[in-house]
Amino acid sequence: MKTVLVTGASRGLGLELARQYVHKANEGDATPPAWRVVVCCRGDPSQELSDVLLQGRHDGCDTRSITLDVACSDAFDAFFRNALEGIGRIDVLINNAGVCIGRECAVGNVDYDAWTRSFNTNVMGSMRVLEHCQPHLTSDATVVNISGRMGSIGRVLSGLGASSATTQDVVYRTTKAALNMMTVCAAAEMRTNPKTKSVKVIAVDPGWMNTDMGSRGGTIKAPLEPRESAAGIVALIESLTPEDSGKFLNWRGEEMPW
Repeated sequence: MKTVLVTGASRGLGLELARQYVHKANEGDATPPAWRVVVCCRGDPSQELSDVLLQGRHDGCDTRSITLDVACSDAFDAFFRNALEGIGRIDVLINNAGVCIGRECAVGNVDYDAWTRSFNTNVMGSMRVLEHCQPHLTSDATVVNISGRMGSIGRVLSGLGASSATTQDVVYRTTKAALNMMTVCAAAEMRTNPKTKSVKVIAVDPGWMNTDMGSRGGTIKAPLEPRESAAGIVALIESLTPEDSGKFLNWRGEEMPW
């Protein structure tokens, strides 16, 4: 049985990724189920996530929930480490937990507290998760860091996307650009170690989704539904080879400009 671990799973893309893997666990009436699904949430699972996990268990899937605030180093305590020991192997790690705050910041009115909190969650939080999960990664595991097109320096320089030529969203953009670099560094380190040389580490742009974050709290309508993005990411993960490690791809598997 393979294991997938998804952070930030209570809502949005994380919830849909959990749902996709729970469904995948029993695809083709697999006995035993093909996947164990482990989710991490900052607090108690949302009702919708609880329903997904309960249905999965009813169908025979091993589903587990771990309380984890990736922004808090103290959260990576003995309880979390013991939970990982109980899981054993991790075949797919999806670093999805993230925040999008200080959105109206531009040069002249930067919210440095929001910037610090964003880096702590979006970049350092993802590294904390990777470091603690690394001993449990299988030799051909996949690590997916959920990044975004707003972290693409190339897109900003070429004027692609809303407000790309301005410093609006400088807080969120810089954290995703940093996450991309973290991805490349982690991929390079994995590649140099004989035990992890086949581990794939990629950054993924999930697209502009109709989530609370993507719709700016429901004020605009994004073109992509989370379930469609999640399905694409799951398919992308299955298609990856070690040669893809270190790439920045979108949810369709197309390469993104750095």
